[in-house]
Amino acid sequence: MAKAGHRFSLVNLGCPKNTVDSEGILGGMALAGFRFVAEPAEADVCLVNTCGFLDASRREAAEVLEELAAQRGRRGRPLLVATGCLVERAGGAKELAPFLKAADARVGFADYARLPDVCRDLLAGKAAISRAGGYAGRELPKTYLDWLDRPRMRIGSPGSAYLKIGEGCSNCCAYCSIPLIRGRRASRPQDAILKEARELAAAGAKELILIAQDTTAYGMDFAGEPQLATLLKELLKMPDDLWFRVMYAHPKHLTDEILEAMASDVRVCPYLDLPLQHVNEKMLKRMGRGYGRARVDAAMDQIDRRLPGAALRTTFIVGHPGEGEKEFAELLAFVEEGRIDHLGVFCWSPEPGTVSAGMADRAPASVAEERRGRLMAAQAKISAARLRARKGERTALLLERREKDGWHGRTPWQAPEVDGETVLEDAGRGAKAGHFTKVKITKTGPYDCRARRVQS
Repeated sequence: MAKAGHRFSLVNLGCPKNTVDSEGILGGMALAGFRFVAEPAEADVCLVNTCGFLDASRREAAEVLEELAAQRGRRGRPLLVATGCLVERAGGAKELAPFLKAADARVGFADYARLPDVCRDLLAGKAAISRAGGYAGRELPKTYLDWLDRPRMRIGSPGSAYLKIGEGCSNCCAYCSIPLIRGRRASRPQDAILKEARELAAAGAKELILIAQDTTAYGMDFAGEPQLATLLKELLKMPDDLWFRVMYAHPKHLTDEILEAMASDVRVCPYLDLPLQHVNEKMLKRMGRGYGRARVDAAMDQIDRRLPGAALRTTFIVGHPGEGEKEFAELLAFVEEGRIDHLGVFCWSPEPGTVSAGMADRAPASVAEERRGRLMAAQAKISAARLRARKGERTALLLERREKDGWHGRTPWQAPEVDGETVLEDAGRGAKAGHFTKVKITKTGPYDCRARRVQS
């Protein structure tokens, strides 16, 4: 147990996969006897769960650590412990270590189960030693995969919970450092996922969001072919009033069976996050995506046929080496076809240790930013038009929080954190965060909607 009075805080950075880890860290620290406080200034030790995927995220982590260090009082508290992807990234790419210089200790994935002990040693003035160095070509250690099965302390929306079905990635895209950080694909056992899903639902979650680095590849490491459809069918045996949502679905592994499983039950949100990254044949090859333009078009048709009316989210990368005006023009034309509801665009940056980092023929950063702006401007008009077509539609709304202008929530076509919201002016008596209510869409904008409550 922690010494009476030992308080800890946590700052969570990065993606939903990191959020799940943060919830596990919070749960482990609480079970070990540490007392959580929301404000880092009031803590004896502050854990900063970092993102190391892009240069911008590394700079954010460094700034957070430096700001926390600058706020220390006379006791030199809080002591700062860095966890997460940047710790592993810096362990495998020493030139990135300065981003963590303000941390008093660094803890890698292998030692997450030991975090309370690391913090106790640090508070006692002892050296805090942890292994970290990335997992290129191998799976994350069993200690981490087992740790994922431990109780989590939920943060964020009370109604939505991320359900991590796997770790790592075996796609090895040319630009991506994820396989260097989190290793090759390792799917969680189905029984462990189902157990956690039931626990999350019992604790009040109304939306279970399936996440991994590549959800559509779930099970390929132990079965040789995608097992996501089988997992979905088992999850759909749960009797609860739930939504299920699928994120991070790699186009290469999307199958008719997966889409048919999604279409088989109204509790699966008619929504798919399909990160395409580009559509030009040459660029897809340079990026190492494992498919060409024909697969992009086939996947879009596949979704239209098996999951008609589904909202589609995707991401693109602009400025990758080899992208000229011709290649970008094809990407822009694809977006202007108007088949995408939600879009994220990233400017390429060289990641140490990746194949793309050694490529020539780079677009200047200013050109990449200009292309990003053009894509987002085109998509804003399309998103507005696609939402406008939903005006008058009746749908369920998952309430999340109450603000001055009404209750904010999300429809089945709006995922948390990355898409827009729907504002309900009058939710009626008894409305609570994490509850469903029936609404009619009354007004739409480029990304957000307004709605009024209806009886059915």
